[in-house]
Amino acid sequence: MYNLFKLAQIFFFREVFQPHSSGAVYELRPSSGALSHLPVTGVHFRKVGSASDAVHNNILLASYSSGHVRHWHVTTGQCLSTIKEDRETLAAAYSSDYQSFVTVGSDCKIHLYDENSLQLVSTFEKSSSSSVMDGHASRVFAIRYHPSDPTSFLSSGWDDTIQFWDTRQSYSVRRISGPHICGDALDIDPNTHDILTGSWSYSDTLQVWDFASGKLLSTFQPTLQCKVYAACWLRPGVAIVGGTQAHLTVVVDTKANKELGGMKDLEHSVYGLDYHQRSNTIAVAAGNKLYSSVVLGSTLQALHSRDH
Repeated sequence: MYNLFKLAQIFFFREVFQPHSSGAVYELRPSSGALSHLPVTGVHFRKVGSASDAVHNNILLASYSSGHVRHWHVTTGQCLSTIKEDRETLAAAYSSDYQSFVTVGSDCKIHLYDENSLQLVSTFEKSSSSSVMDGHASRVFAIRYHPSDPTSFLSSGWDDTIQFWDTRQSYSVRRISGPHICGDALDIDPNTHDILTGSWSYSDTLQVWDFASGKLLSTFQPTLQCKVYAACWLRPGVAIVGGTQAHLTVVVDTKANKELGGMKDLEHSVYGLDYHQRSNTIAVAAGNKLYSSVVLGSTLQALHSRDH
């Protein structure tokens, strides 16, 4: 399953694509119903097990604005489970040990589920205290677990904060103020643990933060004005970012504070992107098109685009 892209935060896409292919490899479509037309808001692959581990291979966790959270078996197209939340569910993420997953949405709360039983284990939200901001005060659009600590995760959204959570605590343990997150624009580097944020704002658009201290390490402004919907790390110090207004995707060296390449003047805003490390390929969702490019040194070479 590592040879398939996860289409995170790519609205209205319910398909899984393979690097260098010209079309969808699998289509994951819920059964018909009143809410079946509503968009997918986030996806996350379960870590691949051994070749003989058919139970855990090819599992995809997907959240929907309808409030549904589904587990899919990608290669068969079978929906393995469905949870219905009483809200718009806007993102989901697995813990680093894949024993649990979290969801966020329109009600400011974070739900923690057991991966095996699918039972709700905990709900995290701000306390009733008016003197501290130990949770979210508005919609939450992004969530990421720490790459090696299954008890630690981050969340961010409209309230201009990154909240740090410990699954053993009811409220957030600390926060960073500033980033205005409106999509899948929060990531943690698996090697350095640096935090990447992309804001839907013309100022302080792309920022890097130290996980341990919360200190701001760098801020980058794209050459063309762009409000960011999606951002992720490619490798330590190098990120890819996409957004609206300028309709672009750029690769950024956050340490040298410069653009390395990109795709600009796309037909539509970029709402989602992903990087496939093994093939060194980037997938970009913009409107009804899916673009893919290969990273060649410091440039992007466009391979193809596909209408949806």
